Amino acid sequence: MVIMLAIPFLARNEFGAAISMVVWGAATFAVVPPLQMRVMRVASEAPGLSSSVNIGAFNLGNALGAAAGGAVISAGLGYSFVPVMGAIVAGLALLLVFMSARKQPETVCVATAN
Repeated sequence: MVIMLAIPFLARNEFGAAISMVVWGAATFAVVPPLQMRVMRVASEAPGLSSSVNIGAFNLGNALGAAAGGAVISAGLGYSFVPVMGAIVAGLALLLVFMSARKQPETVCVATAN
């Protein structure tokens, strides 16, 4: 989220734009493989289905992000507000993750002796 908020300031020249895109791309796509592995571990009963749903959710997020970016531009807020809107949406998503994590009980492992 930090890099998305910094993009409007960094992208005022070609070098800043290139650096911000590299950092944003690395940070964004670095989370995909560990998230995919976690989803498959949690849904070990149906790894194929969980993988399909997870990647489908990523694709839906891409489509909704493109639509939101287009709406920002159509509303006249300008290209520089697109990453700010992305940061706002990411912040709301992070808030939902924290809220759902608080509601789930912790997993308890019970050891048995033979």
